[in-house]
Amino acid sequence: MNLQCFEPEILYAFDLWNQPDNENMIHHHDFFEISIILQGESLYLIDNEWRTVRSGDILLFNPGVDHAEKQLLNTYSHQLHIGIRNFKLHGLAQNHFPTTQSLLSMQDSQLKIFDKAWQLIEEFNQQQTNFNLMGKALVMEMMILILRSLEKKERLSDETQASQNDRMHQVVQLIMTYMENNYAKDISIEQLATLYYVSPTYLSKIFKDLTGVSPINYLIQIRLKKAHELLTTDDLTVKEVAKAVGYEDAYHFSKSFKKHFGTSPSLVKKQENANS
Repeated sequence: MNLQCFEPEILYAFDLWNQPDNENMIHHHDFFEISIILQGESLYLIDNEWRTVRSGDILLFNPGVDHAEKQLLNTYSHQLHIGIRNFKLHGLAQNHFPTTQSLLSMQDSQLKIFDKAWQLIEEFNQQQTNFNLMGKALVMEMMILILRSLEKKERLSDETQASQNDRMHQVVQLIMTYMENNYAKDISIEQLATLYYVSPTYLSKIFKDLTGVSPINYLIQIRLKKAHELLTTDDLTVKEVAKAVGYEDAYHFSKSFKKHFGTSPSLVKKQENANS
């Protein structure tokens, strides 16, 4: 944050009690707005979806973000709306906060932000000496608390992603080990996905990302490598070798073997017998 560019102007601070049937049509602002649900509940159109917001929720609306509100029958809400402009954060457009979501969960700073909100309401209701200056100070504190929460949320998200990546790397390693030790069994991508609690599509993607080949192609490579080894070291027929590495169809095995090694399994077997 460049402090010289952070001189927010408070346009309004509305302490609003919504009665049933109150409705605000879809609109947006050319400034930043913080809306805090202090008590009760209301229905908000946020991020293109109607959602119920309740006491404890904090809404952030960047300039140009559409939103609307309906107060349903037999409900009420007490809200604080704060309009702010004339600030700029590093790497962002004028009057924007670093978020693409309007409804935020601020559990770590929630009590502090709500405490500042109630203090702000009291200042504007009582209008003591320099209440506008005190109100601005409180709003700036709220902005800093929200920014810190957003930063923490982003950091935790990055850490979660890193942890997820580590887990998936481990899953891929486990699957590779499993296939290397069970290549003769009937193995499918669905079976592997169920075994390691991931979806087949996601498993295929992360496996290929990390190894360069799909799980099934990796299994084929293991089977054919082992088949080549058996053909050159054991006294088994081509059909027996095919069955030993998981192929029920000797013709399909021979076709895959030739495609992979450039020669047929029978020729490899013949050459090995000749050398013996």
